[in-house]
Amino acid sequence: MTEDQPEECWQPLSPAFAYLAEEAGGRIVGFAIEDFPQFDEDDAEVSAIWGDPRFDVPVLGLTDASAGEIVLAARSHFNGHDSINRSIFGMAADVEGEVAVERWRHCLEAGDSMAHFALGYTLLELGKNAEAYRHLRHYTEIAPMGSWNWCWYGRAAEAIGELSEARTAYLRAIELEAEGGEATDADERLAALDSPQR
Repeated sequence: MTEDQPEECWQPLSPAFAYLAEEAGGRIVGFAIEDFPQFDEDDAEVSAIWGDPRFDVPVLGLTDASAGEIVLAARSHFNGHDSINRSIFGMAADVEGEVAVERWRHCLEAGDSMAHFALGYTLLELGKNAEAYRHLRHYTEIAPMGSWNWCWYGRAAEAIGELSEARTAYLRAIELEAEGGEATDADERLAALDSPQR
């Protein structure tokens, strides 16, 4: 899960490659590559990818592998095609309602944790508030820097009557917006939540 991670958790080697730590200065748990098809694993700027840290990637048949070894294996394995979770993600994005819920669940079961967000807001739109709340709350824990993540979490908390939690979530969304995050409707929702007419 690389989306909406704290900036201080990233350790870039180049504009195209960065390691992700579980916390600032902590253990490396993964890496991200911008524009994978164009990435040059032999570029001197990223030569460190052939050493530590090491990772296990069972789907590629790799244990204790460097990022460089993973890049080579991924190129061969995927051969320009999407992984199954990304294929399901694309199919889920093309539909709505209960069909979307089923596909987002499949995407999540295939290991794509980003599906928590889409599954959560889809469930919320269908009035399945308690289930939506679980997924949206969890998503803010694994992707804490997204303003919309917090706004939707606030909506779900509000829908199940957790008004203090909703207020906190909306405030966090507003903070992230002020730090350059995407604009949301959290300020309007917070105002409505605090309205005397409520």
